[in-house]
Amino acid sequence: MKLITTIALLLGVMIAPVQAATTLKIATVAPDGTSWMRLMRQAADDIESATEGRVKVRYFPGGVQGTDKAVLRKMQIRQLQGGAVASGALAHITNMTQLYSLPFTFRNLDEIRAVRAEYDQRIAAALEEQGYILLGLSEGGFAYLMSNSPLRTSDDVRSKKVWMPEGDMISETIFTNGKVQPIALPISDVYTSLQTGLIDTLAVNASSAIALQWHTKLNYATDYPLVFLFGMLVVDARAFKGISAADQQVVRTAMAAAFKAMDGQNETDEQGAREALQQNGLEFVALSEADKEAWRQLAADSIASLRERKVYPVETYNQLLQTLTTLRNSTSN
Repeated sequence: MKLITTIALLLGVMIAPVQAATTLKIATVAPDGTSWMRLMRQAADDIESATEGRVKVRYFPGGVQGTDKAVLRKMQIRQLQGGAVASGALAHITNMTQLYSLPFTFRNLDEIRAVRAEYDQRIAAALEEQGYILLGLSEGGFAYLMSNSPLRTSDDVRSKKVWMPEGDMISETIFTNGKVQPIALPISDVYTSLQTGLIDTLAVNASSAIALQWHTKLNYATDYPLVFLFGMLVVDARAFKGISAADQQVVRTAMAAAFKAMDGQNETDEQGAREALQQNGLEFVALSEADKEAWRQLAADSIASLRERKVYPVETYNQLLQTLTTLRNSTSN
């Protein structure tokens, strides 16, 4: 009898279910070979090693899977499990992703990092309610208005052919309030459109301008940061929750470490990129205080319009502003 019991136990161990290997296929427009992709690939190696091959991450960089919109659509039909996309690409899923995207919210990087511990969690919770797991939020740097001629006021912009990302309601509202009719294009079409003259003006951070070669078609940058850019790495909650709880934690830990390193690298890259742009002949145009105030007023009017349309989470944004006010008061004393 004991022999039969022992054999039964051994068979039970032998046929016990084993978690099938999971591959998270993640797409991004980020070019391969960038510091961002190097850190992402290191995270993938760490995940595969720590899970003993139960979880693998496969990347599709350089926009080979299409625009952010296409990537999210492929996630819905499970051709992809994840995407590293601009925060604005997720605005139709939850307006909480627009929390950091309103113009002139932040004055410097220190302010952004002081509030992220609290407010990143709110963004993650809102996304999870809609079926997306936020694995990382990357700091892209401040965007500057760049063009082939100096731009100091919104009047200067009215004669320009201004690009905005497809579906970007915040940019659209700001430009429309400034009596500018922007041209909506996917990011993959921007370089060609600069070459052909379809567009001649855009807002971008320094390192992206270089990485995407847009700087070769631009001569001036308005030296007043408009908005801080973020990218978000999200995965489909259905796929993620199919992984064991222990392996989910491995993925979260590896990605958190990668994004922390990425933020430090992005800060360094932005500083170097600005210097490189200047060395390559791009001129940063200084604004008077009156010009800056006019831009801030245009932004305030636009934010009021966006509030009516609930494009951003109004209550949470007001709390964020109060947090920033408290922070500024404490540092000025």
